[in-house]
Amino acid sequence: MIISRDPHRALFDSARCLLPLADIEPHLVTNPWLVEGVNSRDFRHTTVCDFINDDLVERTCDWIVGANGIRGIVALHEKMVIMAARLRTAHGLPGLQLDTALLFRDKVRMKRAVHAHGVTVPEFRALDDDGDLAAVDWSRGRHVIKPRCGVGSNQTHVVDSLPTAREVWRRIGARAGEYEIEEFIDGDMLHCDGIVRDGRVLHTSVGQYHARPGNVAPGAMAGSYLLPNGDLTQRIADMHERVVGALGLGSGVTHLEVFHTPQGRLVFCEIAARPGGGGIDRMVLRRYGVHLREAAIRIEADLPPTVARPPTSAGDQTVWGRVGIYPDGRVPTEFTAQECGELGVAEYEYRPAAGGNHHLPLHSTDYAHRFILSGGSPADFMARVERLRAAAGQ
Repeated sequence: MIISRDPHRALFDSARCLLPLADIEPHLVTNPWLVEGVNSRDFRHTTVCDFINDDLVERTCDWIVGANGIRGIVALHEKMVIMAARLRTAHGLPGLQLDTALLFRDKVRMKRAVHAHGVTVPEFRALDDDGDLAAVDWSRGRHVIKPRCGVGSNQTHVVDSLPTAREVWRRIGARAGEYEIEEFIDGDMLHCDGIVRDGRVLHTSVGQYHARPGNVAPGAMAGSYLLPNGDLTQRIADMHERVVGALGLGSGVTHLEVFHTPQGRLVFCEIAARPGGGGIDRMVLRRYGVHLREAAIRIEADLPPTVARPPTSAGDQTVWGRVGIYPDGRVPTEFTAQECGELGVAEYEYRPAAGGNHHLPLHSTDYAHRFILSGGSPADFMARVERLRAAAGQ
């Protein structure tokens, strides 16, 4: 069973279906407005459900699993991770189980587990009431209030004092168990995307954000680029291996975020048990020939992932990356093929519906335009990003 909140094209790479149709018979569960392009020959079993109602979706999926002899569940969207794990655990299916999934979703449980295994984490605490705010050491500077199980940097607030924190907390109006507070870490933010099979890390790639994922603003630019192999990437890959071991992940695709401070320290931010969004899979595919989404689908279908890398020159230092431009309150104007060619863009995705009815960004990967491009070095890549910024009028 494939539980999909994404447009149907997310299950494809151009015309190639990422599902191993020769090995499985898929039962697709999706939104009624996301079925455009579904081929009834490949997807003979398709159920539409209103994904606004999570309880209804889960009850529907529970019935489908029981009535149809489902042998595995694929769910790549962050909001579906816990639901899919709960269904696997309830029905004895292979894959990510509920106890492990909770460690990958709940940021307080997550940080407690990795800290216990020697990984450096920010100072943090569960935020359940005003007393938790008063217990914070505000002499350490800024802090971050965010949901324990948040998605896409939604409802993340940076605060610099107890009075400000109290005002934000009052405005949020959350219940106990829903939020956490942690110290703000200065420095660069990086991500490490991995493939794990039977507890063994088969692939990691490390990228650096050129804008923090939480800096979501109308018309702003975001994205990241892959770093050449070196001491920093190896240190982050080592942290990734310790983290997935601490959280007990058997098999899956991961997206780790980590801070690199001006003093050279690596500080854990968070990790997800699903592929990174916003085009990370596309730049990894361009650089390494490894398809993160396909690997995740195969692993969740209980099949071995394909991670063979094509031969590359030892001297190839091409830096691949991605750039996203958030909607700015207006219907976005599509870039032409000629403009993309002149800017050195290898892939371009135009999303006129980004930002919903008001055309304002709803989360950290809600881009009106997304580009995949490359440079000869990190500096050259960032110079190309500036050319894109100028062309977009930012």
